Amino acid sequence: MLHPQQFVPRPGAPDATEAVVGGYAFSATLAIQDITGLATSGVTASHIAKRLEPSAESEAILFGLSSAQAPRPVTDLGYPELFPGDPVDAWLFVSLPLLEDLGVVEANLTLDAEIAPLPGEPLPEAPWHSALSLLDDLSARLERPARQLWVTHACGAPEPPYVRAFGYRPAFREDQATFSVDAVSALPRTGAAAFDVVSGPGFAAPRTAPPGELAQFSRLLTAASADYPRGELVMDTIEWDLERIVDAGERLNDRGGAQLTGLAYAGGEIVGLCEAVHYSSDDPAVCELGLVYVLPAFRGRGIGAGLLRATLERAREVWDDLETVYCSSPADSSAAAALLTALGAEVVSSTTAWQRV
Repeated sequence: MLHPQQFVPRPGAPDATEAVVGGYAFSATLAIQDITGLATSGVTASHIAKRLEPSAESEAILFGLSSAQAPRPVTDLGYPELFPGDPVDAWLFVSLPLLEDLGVVEANLTLDAEIAPLPGEPLPEAPWHSALSLLDDLSARLERPARQLWVTHACGAPEPPYVRAFGYRPAFREDQATFSVDAVSALPRTGAAAFDVVSGPGFAAPRTAPPGELAQFSRLLTAASADYPRGELVMDTIEWDLERIVDAGERLNDRGGAQLTGLAYAGGEIVGLCEAVHYSSDDPAVCELGLVYVLPAFRGRGIGAGLLRATLERAREVWDDLETVYCSSPADSSAAAALLTALGAEVVSSTTAWQRV
């Protein structure tokens, strides 16, 4: 049985934060690179450190699961504190939504690089048992009954140990894929909508917006939150307004991200959007697709494909070194599958959300 120790970032001890977060980021990067086989997969320590900073949207907590026990100060949550140099067998990164989903605990388990199995070897069972026990304990302490464990794995990989025994069931799966940015030339242009691509989720670039655009954009984001495939996941609808949009842009900028937002117009109204994000700390040849969404009444007209093409053509102009696009999509979405096929995309991994309520 492994014992949970909570990392507490301290502004006056940046070296400690760098050591602990760096160890977690290294293990997380190694794990995803083993799954995808891509050197550009991974996460940076700076990105994790930003996630651990206080936010109005969510609280992030990093736990180390260790086979060693020693006297330690106890954190506000009641767990022994994790210090640099403490032996860690596995990491549990926990996210607590603060605006919606107040009954949910989200988590991701990463085996430390020192004990991670080689590709094809079975997963060690002790970290999974300990992580699921910790999630049960957090759920009770925080009075958040819905537990969601997000597991990234190779396509067709066996289920992780203990999840079903602890009462978890697969609630949702998304697939991650990559494609060349040049492949967007294979997508058709469409006359069913007009397209514009602007900077930032908060429309950071100076431009003259049509009357009522903000209200339309807010309604579109709220509709996407309500309508986007989520399987059986317990998730509340996000009600978007100007303050929420501006806050999202500020958080992205603070994490070194830059976003382009493609907008599709039909009949003078915004009917679709496409997000592309580029992080300064990542490989300059890579960007990520975020939300791609078209209102149900306007689907089947090629608007999604045209919007994706317009957004990524602009991304290629703005980010000079861009070569590869990463994207995630619901595994059971026929529309997403058709787009990925047209782009010649390669599915490199899957992520399954295991849920217990």
